[in-house]
Amino acid sequence: MSFSRGARRLGAAALVATLGTTAACLDLRPPSACTISVAPATLTLPVNGTATIVGTAFNCDGNTIADKRINYSSSNTAVATVTAEGSVIAVSVGTATVSAVADGKSAAVAVTVTPEAAATVTINPAAITLRRTNTRQLAATARNAANLIIQGRTFRWTSSNTAIASVDQAGLVTAVGTGTVVITAETDQTLGQAQVIVTEIPIGSCSLSPTSFRVTTGQGVQPTLTLRDTANNIVPTLGRAVAWSSSNENVAAVSATGFATTRRSGTATITASSVEFPAVTCSATVEAVDPRIAQVVIAPRIGSLRLAVPRAFQATLFDSANTAITGRAPVWSTNTPTVIQVTQAGIVTGLSLGTARIIARADNVADTVTLQVTRIPVATVQVTPLQANVIEGQTVQFRATVTDSAGTEVTDRPVEWLSSDPTRASVNQSGFVTTVSAGVVNIFATSENRSAQASLLIQQIAVDTIVAPLSFSLPRGATLPFAIEVRDAQGNVLRNRTVEIRSDNPAVANAQSVTTTAQVSVAGLQLGTATLTLQALNANGQAQGKATRVNVTVTLPVPVPIRRE
Repeated sequence: MSFSRGARRLGAAALVATLGTTAACLDLRPPSACTISVAPATLTLPVNGTATIVGTAFNCDGNTIADKRINYSSSNTAVATVTAEGSVIAVSVGTATVSAVADGKSAAVAVTVTPEAAATVTINPAAITLRRTNTRQLAATARNAANLIIQGRTFRWTSSNTAIASVDQAGLVTAVGTGTVVITAETDQTLGQAQVIVTEIPIGSCSLSPTSFRVTTGQGVQPTLTLRDTANNIVPTLGRAVAWSSSNENVAAVSATGFATTRRSGTATITASSVEFPAVTCSATVEAVDPRIAQVVIAPRIGSLRLAVPRAFQATLFDSANTAITGRAPVWSTNTPTVIQVTQAGIVTGLSLGTARIIARADNVADTVTLQVTRIPVATVQVTPLQANVIEGQTVQFRATVTDSAGTEVTDRPVEWLSSDPTRASVNQSGFVTTVSAGVVNIFATSENRSAQASLLIQQIAVDTIVAPLSFSLPRGATLPFAIEVRDAQGNVLRNRTVEIRSDNPAVANAQSVTTTAQVSVAGLQLGTATLTLQALNANGQAQGKATRVNVTVTLPVPVPIRRE
């Protein structure tokens, strides 16, 4: 490549300037700090705990300044102190701010001091005996290594066998079944234990309900057994041995669980006796009558069905004495099978919107009920989480909970998702959000004109470098672009960043600062060379990351050939 005499003169001037710069570099004083960073940004320590923070100074080009002295200080030395080397020492529970300062520039670390760890845990009382269903309050105490009580400590309570005794998170023990169990209180991975022995409740009396039955011959009945302790309190029957008997097996036979099956018309007495306490007995009378169905009654009589949600109906059979007949089931049907479906257990499900009838039939006696199949409208939409913080480029899953006007969560309603700023964060129709650039974006979920929203804060990743060509050439009078990429410290490409561009010779070549990170348009104004300095700026207009330089050469335009006819 050949250069003009003027270009050679410019090269000589550049050489002189370079020599001057070299002489200036002999000044060994470290440059002044332009920015300070400190890591970590937050710190949580127990009382008497220590950790080291590291402060780093950067020059205005975004480069680290080696051997720069950083001064550290604490906003609250009663909570946390800091040494000249950046060692943070927790003093008492609370919060403090530790600052790193150099050349008037500073950065801060938020320090939270938590209570000290427990060395021992004790439970009072350490051993108790309870009757089943009774309760007892236990208290746990945590002590430090000096055997001093740690106030305000929260414990996690557990039981070694919840089938014997359970415990809530306030330390209240409930006796469930007989046996021995260990109750544990834990904090800071330190355990305290107490032994609980559960004994059975003595039975004082029993009763059967109802005390008399009137049923159709061939059907069965199950009396409800109620046991009471000596204080007349109801006690559970589970696990208690009971002997059942019938005064007339030809009329009604009774099983080991108390289910009485009638064999012929007549009357029999069903008796239940405690095996543990034989003196405790109770009885009920069973009257068997010949069956004849006179009426079928469906319940409930009115109502609506929610589309696709099953609802149970019951049909009661009555004899000529208007006594309910048990043990026999009607046949269920519908004359509108496209609208509803009914099972032989009386479970009705709406298949489509409209009006339908269900029919219960037994021995040529039937009952019908008319139902309306409707869709309950959406009442509320809730989005979770309500707020989310992510770094640009990350993803986050939002979920919508749709509730109808009956207060029931429904999953058969379509939900439409929308982002307030798709250039910063896009959302698909499953609520999955992909972030693009920093900023605040609202995510909306809508179902049947009911909406809810969540807030998404997208934090910006710090710029590390700008990738651009080392040199660029263009003809005089032309404006041409060259591509750039803004990258973080891991080499990931960052979008929507402001890049400030300065030319050391704007009379030869110049470019405007850009807020997009795709390309830079350079204007060649006159022959010569110029250096463009590209510097990324943060949201506050401050330099961020390393500067990049591009050498621009403006050349003579290529002449256009003249076409001859």
